[in-house]
Amino acid sequence: MATSVPSDNPHHSALDDAVDKAASNYFRNQCHVGVSIAVVKAGHSYFYDYGRTSRSKAVVPTPQSIYELASVTKTFTAALAARAVVDGRMTMDGDFRDNLPGDYINLAWNGQPITLRTLVTHYSGMPRDIPDTDALFSNKRAPDFNARMIALNQGFGREQFAVALHDTKLRSAPGEKQVYSNAGFLVIGLGLDKVYGKPVDKLLRQYITQPLGMTSTGFELDGSERSRLVNGYDHFGRLAPYHFKNAGAAWGLYASAEDMAKYASWQLDDNDPVIHLSHQTLMGNTSDGDAMAWNLGSDQGQPVIWHGGGSFGMSSQVVLYPKQHEGFVLLANDACDGTESALKAIAAAVHEHPTN
Repeated sequence: MATSVPSDNPHHSALDDAVDKAASNYFRNQCHVGVSIAVVKAGHSYFYDYGRTSRSKAVVPTPQSIYELASVTKTFTAALAARAVVDGRMTMDGDFRDNLPGDYINLAWNGQPITLRTLVTHYSGMPRDIPDTDALFSNKRAPDFNARMIALNQGFGREQFAVALHDTKLRSAPGEKQVYSNAGFLVIGLGLDKVYGKPVDKLLRQYITQPLGMTSTGFELDGSERSRLVNGYDHFGRLAPYHFKNAGAAWGLYASAEDMAKYASWQLDDNDPVIHLSHQTLMGNTSDGDAMAWNLGSDQGQPVIWHGGGSFGMSSQVVLYPKQHEGFVLLANDACDGTESALKAIAAAVHEHPTN
């Protein structure tokens, strides 16, 4: 129960109590280690931390603790792509190969090319990863899964990806079926590099982290930031490695809950043309569909927008209730079975609980 899990929850308000109740339920699963939560309501941010930064130290995380965002990174890449569309540098349905550095005649199916719409919604026909990880994911619970993933990607950086992309074959026609693809978001990253003439990390700073004052978010950490990086644990409870460098625009960002509250606040600003475009329905519908990286659904008749992530040892969720101007960021340092869903359940429980 949360009463036995160390926390910085002040227990002063109805919101504090709602978070504590949801966290109490979360920590019934003893596989969980720690979690940092940010709640954004009506322009204010509230922070809650539970558990430990490490199984070996009784240190409660803080809003400044740094986690891997894993695939929540994709929402940042999508926002940069939305910026490119707003700026007239990309189009949603044009041949995306025109944005790439080189001739990729292979990235089409019977003459039908990949597009930004299909890439950003995982309908492009791209494989999950480059190098191909399908064989490894067929037995993701293998004790040596993490080690084999790291070995497969050793020395495989941006240049190697761009070369290997020439030999990649689509597995279905763009727009035909949805298959989750990290490779597709790395392709978007290559396109952003080309159309802006600068790498994604610089675009991230220029258009997102610097304007929002997100000082602890990036693809790499300096010494002081690394000292705030929590330890992550796999579903066996073992200390897990951090993601490899080539995770990049697909799942390579680090951030703190404090920074992510600023990001969630921005994502709730539908007056921003980038955000407005990012949340438009591209596939399916508003109750069950896809926007630019974001999942679209409904909760008691109200729209909800979310994206989760999981790395070797961490899990994340950003959940937005745009009509209520309410957002949740949940960062955990475990990759246990069901952690992403459990984090989303915390957001749903607090959202439903009367906190006024």
